[in-house]
Amino acid sequence: MSFERLADVVDAASRIRYGKHWTGPDPRLRCDTTAPVYEWPDTAPYNGGPTYTWDIRGYGSHASEDDQVQPHDLTTALCGFRWAEGDKPRRISGLPDCTECRREVQLGGERPRSTR
Repeated sequence: MSFERLADVVDAASRIRYGKHWTGPDPRLRCDTTAPVYEWPDTAPYNGGPTYTWDIRGYGSHASEDDQVQPHDLTTALCGFRWAEGDKPRRISGLPDCTECRREVQLGGERPRSTR
């Protein structure tokens, strides 16, 4: 109901802004019960599973599916940030500082009980 009221306000503002060129209400703002607006994923985009939080000096902490840094290869965080063994990352407990990684973990990741 409140979203429909917001749509009314947007339509009224558009009518004023466009004047005689206004083509009518924007159907994208209206609720339509015949078709789903958004399909919720079953799991997080990285397919769920355990995630591990890494603190990368100078770059904050990020989450990754990898529980170990791969020598001679880049490790990729859930947000797409990449780091190498030379960046001296260390595993830490808790959620990462990176808001994108944190969101992905909270969407469906399983947190390990221990970082040992």
